[in-house]
Amino acid sequence: MPLRTGKIRWAVLAALVLTGTAHAQEAMFTEAATMPSRGVFTLRPQLHVSQFGTDPVNPNEREKLEVEAMASLQYGIARGWSVTLGVPAVFSRTEDAAGDTSWNEGVEDLHAMFKYRVYMDNPGGVDTTRVALLGGATIASGDNSEFSSQSVNPMLGAVLTVVRGRHGFNQDIILKHNTGGTRASNDGGEGPDDAVLLGSAWVYRIAPRAFTAETEGAWYTTLEVNTIAETNGDIDVRWSPGIMYEGRLWAFEAMLQFPLWHDLDERAELDWAAGFGFRFTF
Repeated sequence: MPLRTGKIRWAVLAALVLTGTAHAQEAMFTEAATMPSRGVFTLRPQLHVSQFGTDPVNPNEREKLEVEAMASLQYGIARGWSVTLGVPAVFSRTEDAAGDTSWNEGVEDLHAMFKYRVYMDNPGGVDTTRVALLGGATIASGDNSEFSSQSVNPMLGAVLTVVRGRHGFNQDIILKHNTGGTRASNDGGEGPDDAVLLGSAWVYRIAPRAFTAETEGAWYTTLEVNTIAETNGDIDVRWSPGIMYEGRLWAFEAMLQFPLWHDLDERAELDWAAGFGFRFTF
């Protein structure tokens, strides 16, 4: 009986370690080279609130407050393969130069992304190095041009994930070819110009210091730097501190986002943003 109990305890510990490696290194705005196992779903609802300043393309729009409810579902197709589909619903409030406000709501472009892991090295424990290729598109939702680009916009990229002990690091690069969109509805990478999206994320496990068979969950801090560079010359760099809790089958994440550096001539700058979300695995 003691031998059987010991085996069960180590099986639970192994499951926890694998779960932590597969999910805990995902920050909110940066991709990770991790994915659910074959036949497993990950549901990720998120809510974001963003405040933008005056739009240089439309100076009459003095500021805009945007609330985005995003729901994404990732599915493990096969070993090293996954697909993610996302639907973003947006509520926006704009204020003009006279101080008058107006509210609008709609559905932005849908998101579809395949992920294919091309390299994995697990030297032991939670340590891992992984590389994955990314391919997908944003697809017109059918809403009007204020929210949807009315087009299909392909994306291609890659992501590196490295975990060493309590530290995790993700670096992604995504090239987006925009075939539609308007400058008036561009909050970053959504206009008529092509874009390069760069994401860097550092994840640190606050507690516990080490996983055991009794571990029910873990707390992490996150820090991201995300860059949007468009072929029209606009560059926007944002930084995002956050916190995350990971249980065995669910997780909670929250973050703030602020401008770090920008050179923008054809769209409004971000003043601040905040968001939170959950992840459920089943």
